Amino acid sequence: MAQYIRVLPVSTDNIGNNAAEMLHDRLNQAVSLNGMASTDNSNKFLLIPSVTVTSVEPTTTIPVQYVAEIEISLSLVDNSRKLLISQEILTRKGVADNENSAVTESIKSLKGRDPKLKKLIVNAKNEIIEYYNTECEKIIETITAYIEMEMYDEALDELNAIPQTDADLECYKNSIDILNKISVEQQTKSNNIIRNENPDVSWIND
Repeated sequence: MAQYIRVLPVSTDNIGNNAAEMLHDRLNQAVSLNGMASTDNSNKFLLIPSVTVTSVEPTTTIPVQYVAEIEISLSLVDNSRKLLISQEILTRKGVADNENSAVTESIKSLKGRDPKLKKLIVNAKNEIIEYYNTECEKIIETITAYIEMEMYDEALDELNAIPQTDADLECYKNSIDILNKISVEQQTKSNNIIRNENPDVSWIND
């Protein structure tokens, strides 16, 4: 069963571009390893990372090394419902011969099979399946209403998030019939808009 989550890029304010790209790759890997699939065609289910560099200290050794400690905050949300599904904070350390590299090394120490990361994703996966099992009728009604109002971006944002399966989830079967109501040309146009959109997640800080 493919369940779709979009991993948002982390801000480079506290870490460099290389470290930010590495964290994005590691989180996408974790999503795949733990039974879900990363996507850029929906902004409904989002994994939102933020990084705080809590300390960078020189060692007393010669040559001098730097020890960086970071805190990675992860929020997995249903953005259309403004709902926090799962949350976790990870602490990592890295050592290198300069401060920036030490931060990058701390990111590198994060593994896709990290137990806390696995717990975050598996918990979210279970909640998402339960959501579609219990709320499918309402979801389909909402998507149908979007299509009738020619709000195709909104319709596809919801449709693309529905877990794909051959038999386990009735909601997916219903979504295939609805998708056929949107022309291929319009699907391509809307998917490109969704893919290039920066989703508004400011509600998390409210």
